[in-house]
Amino acid sequence: GTCSFHRWSDWLEVMANTDSEEDEVEEPDFVPPPPSKVVRTQRQSVSAEAFGEWNQRVVFEPPVYPKTPDQSQELLEVTSRSFLFTSLEEKDLRVVMAAMKGPLILEPGMRIIQEGDAGDALYVVTEGEMDCIKIIDGVEMVVKTCVKGDLFGELALLYNCPRAASVQCREAAVLWELDRATFNNIVMEGVQRKRNQCLTVLSSVPLFAEISRTELENIIDALKLERRPHGDVIIRQGEVGEHFYIVYEGQVMASKVTEESPDPVMMIHEAGDYFGELALILDAPRAASVVASSEPEVCLLSMDRATFKRITGEHSALHGYLEANKSRYE
Repeated sequence: GTCSFHRWSDWLEVMANTDSEEDEVEEPDFVPPPPSKVVRTQRQSVSAEAFGEWNQRVVFEPPVYPKTPDQSQELLEVTSRSFLFTSLEEKDLRVVMAAMKGPLILEPGMRIIQEGDAGDALYVVTEGEMDCIKIIDGVEMVVKTCVKGDLFGELALLYNCPRAASVQCREAAVLWELDRATFNNIVMEGVQRKRNQCLTVLSSVPLFAEISRTELENIIDALKLERRPHGDVIIRQGEVGEHFYIVYEGQVMASKVTEESPDPVMMIHEAGDYFGELALILDAPRAASVVASSEPEVCLLSMDRATFKRITGEHSALHGYLEANKSRYE
C-alpha cells in the first residue's frame, strides 16, 4: 500500500508509542524485508540507525545552538586540531560545531561525569581544567587532567560502554557538549577509521612497543594533529622546546650545526618517527632544527610539554626507552 507517513521519523514515533502488543501498524514499503508482525520487544529497539546509512542520514536533523562569532571561531580552532575530528570534511565539522551546546560554566568541585554511568555526550574544554578520576583499589585517583583544547567522554560513545572514569572540575571551566545522536550520525564512522589508522601507526613506533592498546587509546586522546606546509620550520635549534612530535604522514628533515661541524648534519624522519623529545627530557634548548620536507605538507601528531611529562611519568617503559635513546642525536 501507499505509505501514509511523510517522514520515516513519524513512523518510528508511532511505533515507539504503541501500547498494545496486539496492535499492528502498516509498515512503509521501502523497508526490506517487512516483518509479518511487529511485537513489542522489537518496537522498543527500533532506531533509525538500524535501517542503514541512507535512512539514517535522511531522518537525522542535528540540533543547532546559537553562538557568537568568537565562540564559533574558538570551537573551530579547537575541533580542527583535535584528533577526534580530523576525519571530518569542513562542512561536517561545522555541523558538529553548530550542534555543540554551551557554554556550560562549571565551578571547582562540580562533577559532570560519574564512573560507571551510561554516556550520552562528549565535552570540549575551552577554559579551565577538568580532572579525570578513577577508582583504584577503592580510592579515587586523578589519572589525567584535561585543559583548554582537550575533549573527554568520547570513549563511551565510540564503544557504547559505561563511563571509564569520573570527570570533575579542578579549576573554573567552560565546556561545550556534543550529544550522542550527532556524534553517531556525523562523526562515528570517520573517527573509528582514523583511530584505527593512528593505532596502527603508533603500534609500529618502537617507542610504544611495550604500551597496551588501552594505554595507546589514552595517548591518542592527548595528541593534536598539525599540518605543516613544505619548507615550514617546525622547531629551531637553540630555542626552548614546548612540544613532542610524531610524523603521521610525510617527511621532515632535521639538521644540526655544531662548533666542530659548521656544515649541518642531516637526518630524515618519516611516518612513525618521532622528534622533539630531547628538549623536554633534559629541559634543554632544541638540539636541532626540523623542517617539513615532503610535498605539499607533512602531517604531525603533537603533544605539549605538560602532557608529555605526565604520560612518560605514568609509563616507565616510555621514559626508559627515551632515556636509552638520547644518544641518537649525537
